Order: sequence, then structure tokens, then C-alpha cells
Amino acid sequence: MRFFVSILSLSLICQLTLADEKGIEFFESKIRPVLVQHCYECHAADSKAIKGNLLLDSAVSLRQGGDTGPAISPEHPEESLLLESLKYESFEMPPAGKLPDAVIKDFETWLKMGAPDPRTDSAPPSIGKQGIDFDAAREFWAFQPPESHVVPTVEAKGWTHNWIDHFILSRLEEQGISPIEDANRATLLRRLAFDLTGLPPTAGALQTYLNDDQKSLDAYIDQLLSSQQFGEHWGRHWLDVARYADSNGGDFNATFHNAWRYRNYIIDSYNQDRPFNEIIVEHIAGDLLPFESEKQRERQLVATGFLMMGTKMLSERDKEKLTMDVVDEQISSIGSAFLAMTMGCARCHDHKFDPIPTSDYYAMAGILKSTHTLEGEFQQYVSRWVQPELPIDPKHAEELKTHNAAVRDLKAKLKLAQAEIKKLEENSSRSSVLQQGIVIDNVDAVLVGEWKESTHTKSYVGAGYVHDDKQDLGKKSVTFKTTLPKSGEYEVRVSYTGIAGRATNVPVLIMHANGEEIVKVNQAQSPPIQNLFKALGIWHFNTEQPALVKISNEATDGYVVVDAVQFVPKSELETEMQVDSSGNLTLVENAKSELKQLENSLKELEKNAPPPAPLALAVQEAKECTDCSICIRGEHKNLGETVPRGFLTVASYENSPSIEKSSSGRMELAQWIADSRNPLTARVYVNRVWQHLLGEGIVRSVDNFGHLGQRPSHPELLDQLAVEFIQNNWSTKWLVREIVLSHTYQLSSQYDSDRWNIDPENALLWRAHRKRLSAEAIRDAILSASAELELSPGIEPMKGMGDLVTVNKVDDSGYEQKQSQKRTIYDPVVRNELPSLMRVFDFADPDFVSGRRAETTVPAQALWMLNGPFVKDKSALITKRLFETEAQNLEERVDDLYVLTLGRPAQAQEKSVAVEFLSLSDDTNALNNVVVWTDLTHAILASSAFRMLD
Repeated sequence: MRFFVSILSLSLICQLTLADEKGIEFFESKIRPVLVQHCYECHAADSKAIKGNLLLDSAVSLRQGGDTGPAISPEHPEESLLLESLKYESFEMPPAGKLPDAVIKDFETWLKMGAPDPRTDSAPPSIGKQGIDFDAAREFWAFQPPESHVVPTVEAKGWTHNWIDHFILSRLEEQGISPIEDANRATLLRRLAFDLTGLPPTAGALQTYLNDDQKSLDAYIDQLLSSQQFGEHWGRHWLDVARYADSNGGDFNATFHNAWRYRNYIIDSYNQDRPFNEIIVEHIAGDLLPFESEKQRERQLVATGFLMMGTKMLSERDKEKLTMDVVDEQISSIGSAFLAMTMGCARCHDHKFDPIPTSDYYAMAGILKSTHTLEGEFQQYVSRWVQPELPIDPKHAEELKTHNAAVRDLKAKLKLAQAEIKKLEENSSRSSVLQQGIVIDNVDAVLVGEWKESTHTKSYVGAGYVHDDKQDLGKKSVTFKTTLPKSGEYEVRVSYTGIAGRATNVPVLIMHANGEEIVKVNQAQSPPIQNLFKALGIWHFNTEQPALVKISNEATDGYVVVDAVQFVPKSELETEMQVDSSGNLTLVENAKSELKQLENSLKELEKNAPPPAPLALAVQEAKECTDCSICIRGEHKNLGETVPRGFLTVASYENSPSIEKSSSGRMELAQWIADSRNPLTARVYVNRVWQHLLGEGIVRSVDNFGHLGQRPSHPELLDQLAVEFIQNNWSTKWLVREIVLSHTYQLSSQYDSDRWNIDPENALLWRAHRKRLSAEAIRDAILSASAELELSPGIEPMKGMGDLVTVNKVDDSGYEQKQSQKRTIYDPVVRNELPSLMRVFDFADPDFVSGRRAETTVPAQALWMLNGPFVKDKSALITKRLFETEAQNLEERVDDLYVLTLGRPAQAQEKSVAVEFLSLSDDTNALNNVVVWTDLTHAILASSAFRMLD
């Protein structure tokens, strides 16, 4: 019992260590900058007046709180006074204005993480670049260039397989520990298959290599390294680091339709074993590299998708702030991915723990700010990212050019045709109206007072209209007078141009056969009849008495406009729109027919269009490349001195690249990182590879080689791996092969109490670490067992999807329904919409660089395997496949089942338990009882034996 408690304790310690690293990184990037910018003015030790006796500039003070009690509540983080104040639920902090919801959400996340806070009273003070002793800082192990070491001599010389074993065994012998026995061949084959390809060994591989010698093991390793599945599995490791996703996440979770090109570029790069230093250069400056073919140019453009992958708050209205936020995300990602340095901590202040001054941060910020990442908008205020066209063959390019020119020409003709129809329709309607009854223009009226002529506002009758200039109220009038051709009822209309500023109460006097009447007209509103006339009413007129209409500016409240008056016989009102003596309606119909032909031609042209040029999620060089000013306390509007573009001073070496004024400096940054003289790059990468194969890195904090990170357990081995890696052309396959051929890798994971008492964390590697299968490996292995796994590469997971993820979501199960039978790496990774398998089994958070995934043990994992429809359905299919074998008895069929599900034969105890379970069935023919075999299959898939690598 004590053994299991100890193992559980160690597991929890490892989980907590990783959680602490992520928590501190989260605090430094998301929390501390906000405290510095918005809180320290009133709540820091150096404040002029400390408000409420509350200090927020140290972890202890934050937890102690002020006059109103503790600022945070570890037991109930959602009830923390700090969070309530930020939400304006109790106090209103900061008083200058409520912080954005996204920032408050960050604080809520941080509090739920346990409020990790690295600030201590002994933390070094914030100092400028000139105050750092870089010579002294370079004494830290990570900033020392890796050196070749003499391979240690060991006593048990026969135990070693290669030079790696000498470094491991030397340390073990120093502590008086001997390595545990070797893993059995079946366990080792399964370990190799999953570690190199993410899939279990096939039955054929087991048959070939299970009982053979070391030479055949070498051949098996080479077979795995040369398979397509190697790049898919190891590419997924790097995608964790690259924070790969098929959507933006954040406030505007837009679809990354072309992210898949970067994913496939990574897979291909690993399968081709391209030198990793070349991959680094392409990641940062691929668009700036020379090329010998269009295919090479495409590859290099796509590689810069690394800089585009991060979450961006696209709806930020302050575009300068958005630019600096994107730059910060890129700097942080470059620092963690390639250098294992927490660069983002230096945005607001000098790094508290590592020799990274703010000036170094903004030296790199100048490089990234001179890089084009965002362009245009999805909608108002919502920025869009850059998507340059990829190269295409000349014939395709010419076809597209011809097609686009034809489309432009047709659209121009369509626009002209639509304008012509509108004009004809207006003229037709206008002509019809003007030809009705009798129209008297203002030029034929009698004007009293000074009226100004105008043609400023359309539309009007005749050559223009007059207005009173808003002068001499009550002293101006216009009188229209005529003798109508016959007695009868007429509709009286007045014409004017109606817009804001016109009088709303213009008096119009109508003298008719039965007397006179005054109608008030609101000239701020457009006339309803063809935007030309307003009907005032119908009155009776006779031929003996002239018809008279008088418009004045008596007591009016705006400009008074006078244009024309119309008298329309009541009999003509019923046929008003049928009058067209000018023939305009015929012209309209002809024009509409021509428009229809143009529209059909455009549809046909677009139907037969050549494929569009493919797009990439890739950065470009900015039109203007400039140095960046230090943003004091990270505030983009509070600028300090301008610093030249450059790199980390502490990790720079003699003759580091210099940056030309006319370029962004990305090429030089890429070359500086990928140079063999950089003390960090090769070490960081070989440590990542070691961690994936051995279960723990030589430096366990794989994303942090700084002072807050852990120290290497075997520093000389780490150095030698880095040196040998560089000498072997930065080859990942060489490195993987060298490690898995070591005796250290091939050890059993068996527990031993004596060894454990000396080295409980297995830091010296006296045995193999037990490792968990990733979420992807769980799914892929199950699909492989059911013979459904499609091994052909996937292409566009988001094809046909809209711009927004919320539009794409099919139902409550989200993207679970969109998964194919291809390997999981080809399924969409949609931020905030991950399938349940990924959520439950610790898939890497795509918002962050994740060199090492979290490892949790929670009930949801067992429940998912036991009750999830996926595992239930596949258990039935695996059983169906099992029954196709030629097993003669229960033992043989159990062996076949274990090979299908676990990639190895059943051990004696496992076989005994399985046979006993099968024999409990009431069915006398247990060998062919589908139900009980399906239950057994399901039990194996839900077991730790399936989800763990021994």
C-alpha cells in the first residue's frame, strides 16, 4: 500500500510542477502587466498614497489584503474581492474605467489556477539593460555554449549499447545503482511503435521481430522511421509547440481555412528529415528566403504560418494596441518554442528572474512589428489576418488573369446597365408624371420679394427652383395662376426638393370654385410622387374662374422652396402609371433584357472559372520597417526611448547577425536562433525529443530553461546530444534513432524498492518511465484495431466552413461529427470547440506553446472509455474482426485480441483472467459468444494497459 501511495505522491508532484510552470507563465504574461499598468499607481509600496492599505506588488501583500480583508480567496476564487472589484460588483477598480471582459476572464482563470505568483521579497529589483552584468549572467548553465564532453568510462562496459548509455550509467554507478532489467521484446516493440509512429505494432511486425535479435530490432526501427506515420506522430509533437489550431479563438473565433498547409508542411518536413535549423529559419523568415522552384517557395511561405497561429483579439478597435498584442504573442512563442525563454515577461518591465531587459524585448518587438500579420477587416473593427497567394504554374496563372479580366469587364458592363435602367425608369416615371394635367413652372409664376434661384438639390421641374434664403419671413410669396381647359375636379400638387433644413410648415393657399383653403407642407420630407410632387388634395375648378395657388414664407421654420404646381384631372389619376408617350418603357424593357444576358454571361463565366490561386496563412514583410520604442509599463501610448532591432543580449555570440535598416530583421533573427553558436536552440530541441522518448526531459521544464526552470539532470549528456545533433546536420531521425538504440531507452519500467529509495523520481533513469498514450494515439489505436483507420493524408478539415466557428457548429456535439476515419492529426483543432476525447485526455492547449502536455487522472477519463459511444461501437467492430481469425480455442483467440488491441500477445496472467471471464458465460460455446467477447474487448480498451506504455 505504501508503494502505491508513494507512486501517487510522485505523480502528483510532477503534475503540480508542470501546473506551477504554466501558472507562473500565465501570471507573467496575463496578470502582472495589468497590475503594473492599472493598479500599482495606488497599490504598490512606492505609491505616493496607498489606497485602502492594499498592496498588490507582492504575493504576500496580495493574499493579506487591505482594510476590507484578503484580496483573494483560495477556497472560493470566484468570490475573491479582487475579482468582484474588477467586475464592479463591490468596489469599482480600477476607478478610471472597467477593464475589458477578456482581461477579467484572465484574472478569473488565474484565481482558479490557485493564483500562482512568483513574486517574493527576495526577487531582484527591476533594472535597466545597463545595470545587468551580462558576463556574470552568462555563467548560468543555459547561456553557456554546449561543449563536447569526453564519454565517461563505466565499470559495466558490456551493458552499454552506445555513447548515451555511458553518460547514464556513469551517474548510476556514482550513486551505487544498477539499471533495472530490460523490457521484454513485446513491450519494447509496442513502445517503439507508439513512440515513433503513434500507432501499435502490426501483427506482421510482431511475427517478424518478436523473437529475433538486435539486428532485426535495428531494421524495425529503420522501418518505423521511414514510414509516413513517423512524420504524422512527430509532427503532432511540434504542432503542440507551434500552438496549431484551425481557428483563431479569442473574442472572434474565426476559421483558419488554410492552417492545414502548415500542418502538412510540418509532417512532410519530419518525414523528409529536413535539418531542424532550416525549419527554424523557414518558420521565422521563409518568405524572405531565395528559392530554386515554385514548390520550394510555397513551402517556405507556408512555414511562416508559425507566426500566425496564435490567438488574436481581432475585434480590438485600438489597432496599435492590437498590433503590439500580436507582436507580444509572437515574441513569447518564439522565446518559448526555440529558446525556452519566457520572453513575454519583459513587455512591461525587466524580467524579474532572467537577464532579459525590457530593451531586449522591444529590440525583438521592432522586428515583429516590421512584419505584416494583419490586413483588412472581416467587418467593422474586426481585423483580418494576411493570406498571401501561393505560387501557381504559368498556364494556371494566365488562365486566372484572363478570367479575372473578363469578370471585371462584365461587372463593369453590368454596373453601367443597372445605372442606365435606373435612369430610364426614373425618366419614364418622371415623364409620365409631368405629362399629366397642367404643369406650371416657377418661371411662369408671379414672385413677391427676393427669391434665390438654385439647382443645388435634385430633382426639380424645368431649369431649377427658387428658395427664400430663410429671410424676410411673411414678406415673400409665389403665385401660380392658370385657366383650366374644362370644369371639374382636379388634384393639386406642388413640387419642391425635400431635405433636412427645409421648412416643415409651408403655407399653400388654393383658390378653387367653392372658395379657398390653406394646406401646410412639410418640405423636410421628400415628395412621395416620383420624388417630385406632393398631392395637396382634390378640389372643384371651373373655366370661368382662374385656378390659383399661392406659396408664402409666412411664419415658416426653415428654408421655403418653390418649384412648380400641377393640376391633374381626377379621371387621369386611375391611369397615372400607364402614360408613356415618349416610349421610355420600351427602352427600359430592352435594357433589362440586355442586363439579363450580361448576368447569365457572368454566371456562366464564374461556373467555368479556373481554380483560384491557393492561399496561405503566412506573414509578409511590412512596407515600412522601423525600430520600436519601449512601451513604458507595456502601455503602447506611453512611449520611452527607441531601441534598435536586435536579439537577446545574454544569448548573443561573437559576430551575431546585424540588421539592415531597410529590412524587418526577421531573416537575421532566424539565422541568429538557428546558428550552432546559439547556446539555447539545439539544447532545447534535443531536450524535447528526449522527453518524448524517455518520458521526462533532461531538463524537465522543457519550455523554460531560465532561472525558474529546472536544472538538467545530466548536463554533460544534454551538451553532447546538442553537439552531436548539430554535427549530424540537425537530423531529427538521427537523434531519435540514436536515443532508442540506447540501452537506457530499452529498460523495463518495473519498480524496485531499493533503487526507488535512492532515486524516487527516477531522475538518473535506472528504469524506464511509464508513459501515457496521447488522446490522438488512443483514438488512432482503436481505429487501427477495428481496421477502419485510413492512412492516407488529410487535407482541408475546414473546407466549406464559414468565417466564424459559431456558424460552422453543426449541433451540440460540435466537431465530433466532422471527424473522419483518418489519423487524428488531420481532424480539425478548433479553439473552444475541442472534441470530448481531446478535452478529457489532456490535449495540448493551442493557445500556448506546449512542449509538454499536462497529465491528469480524473474520473471522466474512465467514464469516457467505459460509457462513450465511440469505444462501445469500436469494441463491437473489433470483436467482429476478431472472429475472422482462425483461433482454435479461447487462449488463441485471447492472444489474437491482445495483438489487435494492445499490439502484443497476452501475458500468462492476462490470458488466465480473460479465459476465466469468458467461461462465466452461460453459453456453452464461449469461443463464439459475440456479446461476452465484445465486453472483454471493451474492458481491455478501458484498461490502463491500453492507455499506458510500459
